[in-house]
Amino acid sequence: MSAAPTSPQTVRAAAHRALAARERLVREYPEWETWRRQARESKAQAVSRLDDLLAALQRRVEGWGGTVLQARDAAQARQHILQIARRHKVEKVVKSKSMTTEEIRLNPFLVQAGLEVTETDLGEFIIQLAGHAPAHLTAPALHLNRGQIAAIFAKHLGLDCPAEPAALCQAASLWLKSRFGEAQMGITGVNFAAAREGTLVFLENESNLRQSLALPRVHVALMGLEKVIPTLPELEPFLRLLPASATGQRLTALVHFIHGLKPHQDGDYQSFYLVLLDNGRRRLVADADMQEALYCLRCGACLNICPVFQAGGAHLYGRVYPGAIGILLARYLAPLGDISSLCTQCGACGAICPVGIDLPEKILSVRQSGTRFRGMRLLSRGAGLILARPRLYRGMDTALRRFAGDLSRRTAQNFLGAPLSRVSFHQSAGRSPARLSPLPARQTLPEEFPEEPPKVAETASLTSESRFQEAGAGLVDIQGPEALARYLAEGASGPVWLEDHHLTKPAVAGLAGLGVEARLAQDSWPSEIDTAVTVGMAAVLESGSVIVAPGSWPAAWLPFRARRHVVLIPPDQSGLTVGEALQLTAGQAPGLVTWLTGPTRTTDIEKVLVLGAQGPAELDVAVYNPET
Repeated sequence: MSAAPTSPQTVRAAAHRALAARERLVREYPEWETWRRQARESKAQAVSRLDDLLAALQRRVEGWGGTVLQARDAAQARQHILQIARRHKVEKVVKSKSMTTEEIRLNPFLVQAGLEVTETDLGEFIIQLAGHAPAHLTAPALHLNRGQIAAIFAKHLGLDCPAEPAALCQAASLWLKSRFGEAQMGITGVNFAAAREGTLVFLENESNLRQSLALPRVHVALMGLEKVIPTLPELEPFLRLLPASATGQRLTALVHFIHGLKPHQDGDYQSFYLVLLDNGRRRLVADADMQEALYCLRCGACLNICPVFQAGGAHLYGRVYPGAIGILLARYLAPLGDISSLCTQCGACGAICPVGIDLPEKILSVRQSGTRFRGMRLLSRGAGLILARPRLYRGMDTALRRFAGDLSRRTAQNFLGAPLSRVSFHQSAGRSPARLSPLPARQTLPEEFPEEPPKVAETASLTSESRFQEAGAGLVDIQGPEALARYLAEGASGPVWLEDHHLTKPAVAGLAGLGVEARLAQDSWPSEIDTAVTVGMAAVLESGSVIVAPGSWPAAWLPFRARRHVVLIPPDQSGLTVGEALQLTAGQAPGLVTWLTGPTRTTDIEKVLVLGAQGPAELDVAVYNPET
C-alpha cells in the first residue's frame, strides 16, 4: 500500500472530535482510575502467565470444536490462513477491520495467491480502494475528507453520490452487501480472549464484523498473543475503558462473544480457526522494562492526543502501529526499527492511556538505549564537560557557536528531508505561531496494587431509559400480544418478520388484523426486511444494551437485514449491570452471544456519526410481559 497524501487539518479536526467525545464521557466516570488499575492488573497477570493462559485457551477452544494454530511470525501466519483457504476451496474472502492482519501484510499475500479479498469495514474499504495504508488504529480513513472519498467511489466503483457521510456510507453498504453472501471465508481479528472460559470477544459498530464471522462457511480469527486475559469477569473494566477511549462511546454498538461453533445456513456448523500470532511478542515479554507495551488495547487515544500524529497522521511513521505505542512496538514487531524521534516528550500519551502504560518514560528509554542518536549523546556529554570549565568554554565560544549552527541546520535537513532557509527574526515577525491543543496534566498510576483487586465500581443507578436514549435506542414496556402488535404496527413501514418463538407467534394474528403483513422466520427469509422482531435474554440498564443469543440460523441473520430491530426482553431481566451481564453471557449454551447498544453506526468519514451503517438504523428494546 502507498503512503497517502495527508491533510494535517483533516487529521487534527478528526482527532479533536474523538478527544472531545472521550472527555465528555470520562467526566461522568468517577470510577475511571479504579477501572484503569483493574485493567492494568489483569494485563500484568496475563503477561506473567502467558504460556499457561494460552494453553488453557487452546484447550477450551478445541474443546468446543475450533482449531487453534500457532504462528511464530508473519510468514507462518499467512501460510496457515492460505492453507485453510485451500483446504476449504475458498475463492472469495471478506474481512473485518484488523490491525493484526495489517501487521502480517495478509491482503496482498492472499491476492497474490489468487483469492479475492474485500475489506468490509467502511474505513478499511475506502483505503483498500484508494490503495492507502491505514491512517489510524480505529479510523483507517481519517486522513481523507468527504470530497476525496466521493472521488474514490466514483473512480473505483463508478458510483456518483453526494459528498456527504450518510450518502457515502449507504453507497458502500449497498455495494458490500452481496460480497458477504458470495464469500466462503470470513477473517477477523480478536479484541479479547478469556482463557478460563475459552470465549473470544469482538467489538464493532457497523455490523460488518458480525456478517464476516457469521455468513461464510469458514471463520478465521487472527489474534496477537497479548489479547488473552485470565477470565471473562475480568473483561468488565475493559468494556468500559476501550470504547470510551477509542470512540467516546459507553459501549460499542455490537459486542460479540464466541464460545462454540456457530450454525450455518447449509444446516451444518461453521468451521472455525484461531491463529495465535507471536511475531516478536515473546521477545517483548522477555524484556521486563518494556513488556507493559503488551497491555495496549489498540484504542488509538495516544494517537489522538499526540501533536506529532496530529501534524502528520499515521503515514508519517511508516509503520502499521503509529504513535507512542508504535514507537515501543517498532523494536520488537517486524520489520524492526527505531522511530523514537517522532516524539516531543510532552507526556500527554501517558496521561490518556486507559491502562496506564508509562509511554513517555518508555519512549525516553528507547532513545537512551538506541544507536540512532549516539553521536548526539556523545556531543551532549562533551558539551557538559566544557560548560563545567568556564575558561575552556570562553576560549571555545566562537567555534562552538559556528559548529552548533551548522549542526542544527544539518540535523533539521536530515529529519525534514528539505533544507532550512535562513530567516531572520525581523523577517519572521508578525507571523502567528502554530498552537498545539492544551494537554492534560501528567498522571501516573500507583506502582503497587492490592493482591485482590476491588470489585468493579458500579455506575450510578438510573431511574429512566436515559442510557438507551443516549445510545440511540428506544425502551418501552408492553403488556400482552395485542399491545405488542399495535406497537410493531406503529413503527413498521413494510412487512414485519418475527423470530419463530412462542412469545412472538400470538402477535402475528394481531398484526394481520391491523393490516400489516407479518411472517415467522423459519427456513427462509427475504434479502431485505423492514422490521425484525427477536427475543433477547436481558437488558443492561447502565450501558443501554440488550443481549441476544440466537440459536437458529434465521434468527442469527434476520435482524441484520432489517431497517428496524425490535428485541423482546422478559421483565425480570431488564435491569442488569455489566458484571451481571457477563455472568449471564458466560453461562449460555455454546455458540454466539451479542450485546447490542443502539443502532449500527460509523464515524469513519471525518468522524461524523452516521446511523444504520451496515445494519439496523433503529433498535427498540421492549420489556414484554405476554400476560395482559
